[in-house]
Amino acid sequence: MRTFSGKVLLRLPANIHKELAQEAFKTGRSLNQLCLIAILARRVLKTYDPWKSIEKLWDANQKVDPEKLSRDIRSALADVRRGPKD
Repeated sequence: MRTFSGKVLLRLPANIHKELAQEAFKTGRSLNQLCLIAILARRVLKTYDPWKSIEKLWDANQKVDPEKLSRDIRSALADVRRGPKD
C-alpha cells in the first residue's frame, strides 16, 4: 500500500496566488489553511443534495405562512446583494 506525505506542490497563476495570500492574511490564516478549507468545502459540496435539504425544510415547516416566507427570502437576497458588512 502506498503512503502519502500530505505535501502537495500546487502551481497557480500569479494573480490567484496573490488573491489567496491576501485573503489568508486578512482572515488570519495561513495560505495552507485557506487551501485546506477550500478543498474540504469541495468535498462536502460533492455530496450535497440541495433538493433533500429543501424537502427536509418543507416537511418541517408545513405550517409556514407563504407570504412571510416570501418576504424573508426577498430580505435574505437583498442582504446578499448588499455584500458583507466589513
